[in-house]
Amino acid sequence: MSADGRFFVDQQGEPILVRGDSPWSLMVDVSPQDAERYFATRSAQGFNAALVSLIGSTANGGPSDDGATYDGLLPFVSSDVLAWNDDYWQRVHSYLVKAANHGITVFLYPIDGWTIGNSFVPASISTCHEYGMRVARYFAGLPNIVWMTGGDYFPATEDLAAGSEVDHCLDAALRGIRDAGNTRPFSIQLNYERSWSTQNPFWAPRVDWNFVYTYHPTYEAVLKAYRAQPARPALFGEGNYEGENNQPGPPTTAETLRRQVLWALTSGSPGDIFGTDDWEFLPGWQGRLDSESIRQISRLRALVGALPWWRLVPDDSEPIVTAGRGEQVTDDTFRDVLDSDYVTASSTPDGTTTLVYVPTSREITVDTSRFARQAKASWIDPTTGDRLPARLATHMNTPERNSGGDTDWLLLVQSP
Repeated sequence: MSADGRFFVDQQGEPILVRGDSPWSLMVDVSPQDAERYFATRSAQGFNAALVSLIGSTANGGPSDDGATYDGLLPFVSSDVLAWNDDYWQRVHSYLVKAANHGITVFLYPIDGWTIGNSFVPASISTCHEYGMRVARYFAGLPNIVWMTGGDYFPATEDLAAGSEVDHCLDAALRGIRDAGNTRPFSIQLNYERSWSTQNPFWAPRVDWNFVYTYHPTYEAVLKAYRAQPARPALFGEGNYEGENNQPGPPTTAETLRRQVLWALTSGSPGDIFGTDDWEFLPGWQGRLDSESIRQISRLRALVGALPWWRLVPDDSEPIVTAGRGEQVTDDTFRDVLDSDYVTASSTPDGTTTLVYVPTSREITVDTSRFARQAKASWIDPTTGDRLPARLATHMNTPERNSGGDTDWLLLVQSP
């Protein structure tokens, strides 16, 4: 973590913008050759992170609920989570090595909300602890792991602070990882339709960062996780996927996916994690590794990654955009991503870099006193990355439709 608790850093302590994907069932659904193809392709597209379940089940995209791979390798002997099948574990280790070779950090779920009670059935809480220690020791030599747990996870208890029986197993696994000497960052993915990790009082003191999970307009949950104290990275970890809409709204489009990313990046998220309907590696997935949505998201990530993004602060308490912002969603009332028109903005404290995301055509009013001297403005087409120079003024109008035929634009104001 960074010293201010806002973003992740690499092994040299440099800020690293998370550019993730969600190949949940990769460990059990693909061959070694296809794992190499997946990681090589995503790396070439600018991805540097992936959400992956260590053990499979049908609910997280695997072939069966005993954890078997597509070709029949089982993780455990006779379902004993402490009796490991060496062939399975050697394979998953090799997949993590492939990810490392392509510069991809794996947000790894040793136990998740889908496997526990199915392919992962512990004999006791102490079994969960021992399993966590074994996992940490087995992967100790790999540099590219962030620990995760949960995933579509609803604790089965009325006393959230005390924790459920499953909470205590997941926590024991985490303690096992820590007792093995592994201090890599940890978080939990809680429930849909909207959550962030520190919402749960049992997990709030245990997580190192906030996994933000929302199908609602993205800025609402990201901003709330960003404001939570003490400060922890508030990473947009999951929303609607390409090819899916899990809520009763219009089909997910490239515009939906752009909005999720740009709202997150201008609301304090230190990156984003993208997803497609091929999270479970549906037949023909190899031919769908590239798409217009992926190209757009990759360009936007590269654009933001070239800025001092780690210094950007959301303007919700000191507005840069003072009028024309639209209606802000502030609660958990469901609204589709495409049904919100709210403008988000963030700026460096010295005013040398400001990003404003305007999701629909309009005039906005900006406080030009917040910009550093000699600031220059440009409208960026979020579908292509092309820039249109703009006169910086108190009142600014978005250009006509972007190259994708939509009306969203990104305003960049920078000083030399």
